[in-house]
Amino acid sequence: MTDEALARPRLRLAFFGDANNVHMRRWIGYFADRDHEVLLMVPVNVSIRPGLHENVRVDRFWPFSSRGRVPPLSYARARRSIRRALRAFQPDVVNGHYLNPNGWHAWMSGCHPYVITAWGSDIFVTRRWPNSTLGRLALRSADRVMVNSAALGRGAVAMGAREDSLQMVQWGVDLDRFSPGDDPTGMRRRLGLQGRRVVLAPRALSGIYRPEVVVKAVRKLPDDVSLVMLAGRSDPADVASVEELAASLGLAERLIMIADLSDAEMPDLLRLADVVVSVPFSDSTSSAILESMASGCQIVATDLPSVREWLGQLEPGSLVPVDDVNATAAAISRALARSARERAELGSAARRIVADRADASRSLAAVEDAYYELSARVRGRLPSC
Repeated sequence: MTDEALARPRLRLAFFGDANNVHMRRWIGYFADRDHEVLLMVPVNVSIRPGLHENVRVDRFWPFSSRGRVPPLSYARARRSIRRALRAFQPDVVNGHYLNPNGWHAWMSGCHPYVITAWGSDIFVTRRWPNSTLGRLALRSADRVMVNSAALGRGAVAMGAREDSLQMVQWGVDLDRFSPGDDPTGMRRRLGLQGRRVVLAPRALSGIYRPEVVVKAVRKLPDDVSLVMLAGRSDPADVASVEELAASLGLAERLIMIADLSDAEMPDLLRLADVVVSVPFSDSTSSAILESMASGCQIVATDLPSVREWLGQLEPGSLVPVDDVNATAAAISRALARSARERAELGSAARRIVADRADASRSLAAVEDAYYELSARVRGRLPSC
């Protein structure tokens, strides 16, 4: 640590978020590594998979649910459970990751300062009760709303956030880990991809990410092109649905489902890919896209406002309409046809963009500064826990 960092006091940081999400783990792991006291609030019915940072403390609470017959009782129980835990911890800052429901729970805590970190679909997609009402209340009262694209900021304001509460924050990419490199021959051999060109779809296989569009697009590509998808990040029912579709299209032998990819292996998987495809119908700044850019990959993605902020000037021809199988297949074909020199030039330009705007070390340092600033400015003016 720098002398300046050592001179600042440790913060007590309480988070609401998905304990099993790799991006959430990276975020809170950064602050645990910085020797802050980190508490992760986890619903009582959620199992935590191995790998959570050893210095992250976990406390359990009863989450709010609108599905029961008496939502007010669920709200009261959740509020009481959350406040009991946070009164004992006395956080300097509370941060809810993903508005629905983690931002609600941060608001229910009654703690200030609290931060909501929006992820994308929590703002762009979810509009019905309780998301609309509780989301609006939570955003309106938040001391800071962190967004990773201008489009997401506009969406947050439309949903209730104050403009003066917005802060542009990238999740950030570890540029040492995610970088161009040699072909990972061991991984290629293990996956049976020798002599194959590889289309990688690194997003989950749920409906929002349109995996069926990717499968149908690859069906239109030459037989030496294989499709790699990540089953371990997806619901088994979604995995089965994609496999059934691939089989019905005669793609079963060209589809590789990876069930057990570790976070440490992700950089090599990106180096294996000839093209990375991300075609959801809604998205903000995608960590998968930024990691692919940092790795020098060619990318085909849906033409959404947040995505265009990153890829629009780099290679506008790589952006395709939502649910357009033919356009997706054509964009992948163009990427596969590029020369090695063209790929290298495009990859270098993509990496420079990420290095300039989304270096993880700078992004999370800016978040740490925001936590200190909020703790010093807000405490004493607004009620704490």
